[in-house]
Amino acid sequence: MRILIADDQTRRYKRFIDALVAIGLTREQIDIVPSANDARDRLAMTRYDLLILDILLPRWSEGDPETRHSLDLLLELHEGEGYYRPSHILGITADRNVADEVAENFEEWTWTVVTYSESNDDWVNCAVNCVRYVINDTKRSAEEAPKHGVDLAIICALEKPELEEVLKLPWNWTASRPLDDVTFVHDGKFQVDGRTITVSATFAPRMGMVSTALRSAALIAILRPRLIAMCGICAGVKGKVNLGDVLLADPAWDFQSGKRVRDKKNSIFSISPHQLPAPTLLRTHVEQIRGDFAALTKISTDFGSDFSGATRVVVGPVASGSAVIADGAVINEIKAQHRDLIGLEMEIYGMYAAAYGASKPQPLPFALKAVCDFADPDKEDKNQRYAAYASANVLRLLMERFGRRLLD
Repeated sequence: MRILIADDQTRRYKRFIDALVAIGLTREQIDIVPSANDARDRLAMTRYDLLILDILLPRWSEGDPETRHSLDLLLELHEGEGYYRPSHILGITADRNVADEVAENFEEWTWTVVTYSESNDDWVNCAVNCVRYVINDTKRSAEEAPKHGVDLAIICALEKPELEEVLKLPWNWTASRPLDDVTFVHDGKFQVDGRTITVSATFAPRMGMVSTALRSAALIAILRPRLIAMCGICAGVKGKVNLGDVLLADPAWDFQSGKRVRDKKNSIFSISPHQLPAPTLLRTHVEQIRGDFAALTKISTDFGSDFSGATRVVVGPVASGSAVIADGAVINEIKAQHRDLIGLEMEIYGMYAAAYGASKPQPLPFALKAVCDFADPDKEDKNQRYAAYASANVLRLLMERFGRRLLD
């Protein structure tokens, strides 16, 4: 257990340090620095379990304390490189009015904020309780480190035709079984280079990001998959992709995220997209599939129908929304959020968000959806079957060729 305290008022921590020694820590496990730059130097060299950060901190030890110096340090730890990020960060302040001014940032980037008091030990007791939690959490992590379960979890937005096409893959599927009180999955397995790859597949109870995120979170929590994939159908951007093309969503985002603001005359939607990428490992291997024209042509010819398209694999931005789009003009509006937009659908961002927000061990998320229309008034449902088939079989191609590498 290592603790770093960053506060220019170092003397006020004597009671706190005495309390830590009383619960078994040694003075050598606790470092105190008086400035943000001194904290940077320590964090660049040492991995700390807990950082206690004063909201008012000088940049240099001889400087004036300001909230911006603490916020700059928090931002660098949150988004930057070159530092060992503490597993927990505890804010501390003697002035709640100052804390309220920066409360939103500190609430987002710290564990909690403790109010220092010279007259009582409430803050000491609270901080010591936090240290106890970190100690116990570290012990639990060492003793009961969660391990991955199933190799691949697949979620579809629709039972038919999407999950139906997944279950046609020759992966030794079993009858569905209950995963919990509301979720049923089909289990399967297949061999790649002498390794048995296990897979579970299900579909969301409703279309849309919320339902997909909830179902994905349940799969992740119970099955602990190494990979979680989404197959199915989507709309494409005309001129960028063709009917039957399979799209790897990288990145995905909610194109309706933001707020509506109003001036004296007009109501304007202010966009605030949060984009989530496909993992680099998945993208690089999908790009290898993209160049295998013989294998992709075989997928098209094996469908055995009058579908006239030829499947390609296209990697690029795919936007998610909460409503079915059948107005081609709307896609042009969404293009303003990412000029390279290639597709539009209703679920992928929810699945990515569930994976990136999961506890360890986090799965690697990716989505392969095939184009069945262009989200315009002329859209038809006749291509949905082929699109569901193509996305499932590109997933098969990826996993049977590179599954061992992706998993091991």
